[in-house]
Amino acid sequence: MDNRQNTNLSVAGIILAAGAASRMGQPKLLLPWKGRALIYHAAHTALAAGLDSVIVVAGARMLEIQAALTDLPVEVIHNPAWENGQSTSVGTGIRALLEQTSAAIFLLGDQPYVSVELIQALRQTYIRDRPTILAPFVGGKRSNPVLFDGSIFEALCALQGDAGARSIFGQYPPTPLAWQDERILFDIDTPEDYQRLLKDNG
Repeated sequence: MDNRQNTNLSVAGIILAAGAASRMGQPKLLLPWKGRALIYHAAHTALAAGLDSVIVVAGARMLEIQAALTDLPVEVIHNPAWENGQSTSVGTGIRALLEQTSAAIFLLGDQPYVSVELIQALRQTYIRDRPTILAPFVGGKRSNPVLFDGSIFEALCALQGDAGARSIFGQYPPTPLAWQDERILFDIDTPEDYQRLLKDNG
């Protein structure tokens, strides 16, 4: 494989931020952490990792999400069908990518411990090995973010309902990327989760 060609591969980030956070009872991605909204930290981390572009798919709180990200070079896209499930946000994000995009890493705004190093490891492993799907595994547990090669973008756009991209894992089993930091398994779904985050200085 010609690694000189691989270094030119374009890897984008798509942050899914369209949900209503019904379990939280309030817009969780706008909750403050370390002086900024959670969605800001997710976008800032993706940019700091050197992804070629970063798209944020918003829905329920479009204007507030935009306001939280005004000083970051990200593209905020509205998903008008967000209430029809996460698959609609996946498709919205894919269709907003530049044509030359080789792969996309899907990130969730409620996983504050996803690090620059993890995103870079996903990107570098993809450039080296070209897996169809690449996901971090802590022990035997699969986590996010997950990278998808452009060869299955069409399949991602065809998804329906709230299953999200994981519904095609049976057809395209993810290549595991071993990761040691168990904190990437933590996400914020409830007020109790948020309180745990606030008690942890990170």
